[in-house]
Amino acid sequence: MTTMDRTSPISVIDRSTGLEQTPPQHHPHRWRLHRAGMINVWHYYETEFAFSGGRLVLRGTNGSGKSRALEMLLPFLLDGDRRRMDATGSGRVRLEDLMRAGGQEQPNRLGYLWLELIRHGDGGETSDGTTEPEYITLGALVRFARSTGEAKAWYFTTPCRVGHNLILLGDDRAPLSREGLAEAIGADRIADSPDVHRERVRATVFGLTGDSGKERFAGLLQLLRTLRAPDVGNRIDEGRLPQILADALPPPSEAALSRAGEQLDGLSETRAAQQRTGGGVPGGLRIPRHLSTVRRGCPERDRRRRPGSRHRRPEGRTACWKAARRACAFGRAAHAGRGQDGGAGD
Repeated sequence: MTTMDRTSPISVIDRSTGLEQTPPQHHPHRWRLHRAGMINVWHYYETEFAFSGGRLVLRGTNGSGKSRALEMLLPFLLDGDRRRMDATGSGRVRLEDLMRAGGQEQPNRLGYLWLELIRHGDGGETSDGTTEPEYITLGALVRFARSTGEAKAWYFTTPCRVGHNLILLGDDRAPLSREGLAEAIGADRIADSPDVHRERVRATVFGLTGDSGKERFAGLLQLLRTLRAPDVGNRIDEGRLPQILADALPPPSEAALSRAGEQLDGLSETRAAQQRTGGGVPGGLRIPRHLSTVRRGCPERDRRRRPGSRHRRPEGRTACWKAARRACAFGRAAHAGRGQDGGAGD
């Protein structure tokens, strides 16, 4: 019997076009966007968005707040970076300005931004045999003091669901305080630093750990910031797709830059050593004189040497060579003498 791996893509033939296509893949074990909301931030007093299959479409006229809603949710709730909230990349959107606008002169304004994720497959089974989904809520509590004009943000991650077992807006229509939030979800789930929140999201939601995981997460955030730009569609129509893809690439990792720098330093040291050894002669490395005078080979090679060669033998080798020549000459003379004596006797 032939078995089939349900996780691998299966090609099918589209009857209308006759082309081979790969159906979309579903990954129930991954976290997906499920709900999002803003409470008492900007001109949103109590607003909730529901995602369908992890997707959300915002429609409205220019200036209705579509881009502003996106700036307050993603990727801000993933990394807590207040400096890069502006979707256009100009850095004009500040958390202080968002809390000041629409506050009706509230002296101390509290607001919440939250994002709910869902996944299936890891929870227990219910009575009807279906898998119970898991939820995780990423949020930020913002407190703005009009007297100082400063906004303080706390970040939290919790399995509690806003509007179900986590009530952020009380019956008196007042947002939940910092102390009330700690009592509801636990003080250990609240982070004062965006770096701590970013590490929790990276490990809990994306399962990325270590230095390589940090680099991948940084690349993902860069991609989100590039694709969320309001004019990204117009830029594609203008033929600037290569530039968009280049902007979406993750920044080079520190390890890669360090390795490249070490290799460049090694090349520089090698080049400097070549210049010191070769005396700056262009076209290559000059052979040292003491190496060029060493004679390698037999006397026949010396006899094939070009006329006028100025190579000199080392003193020790020259003495040995002269002694050998004298021994050869003495041997030839002795042999000639024996020949003459033998000829006379005959």
